[in-house]
Amino acid sequence: MRERLLTLEETAKYLRLTPGALYTQRYRREKPGALGIRVGKRILFRPSDLDRFLDERLSEAELARDR
Repeated sequence: MRERLLTLEETAKYLRLTPGALYTQRYRREKPGALGIRVGKRILFRPSDLDRFLDERLSEAELARDR
C-alpha cells in the first residue's frame, strides 16, 4: 500500500515551518524543500522522506553534541 502524499501546506505544518520557507528551500535545492515532487501544479511530499530527513538531522545533532 502506498503512503499518502502530503501537500506543501501539510508538510510545512508537520515540520513547523512556513510554506514560504519550504518554497525557498525548494528554490535553493536545500532539504527538506528539495524532497518535494511536482505533480501538475502541486508539490507533494512523502512522509517517509521527511522522517528520514529528520532522523539524519537528529543523528548529526547527537554526533556534534558528543564531540
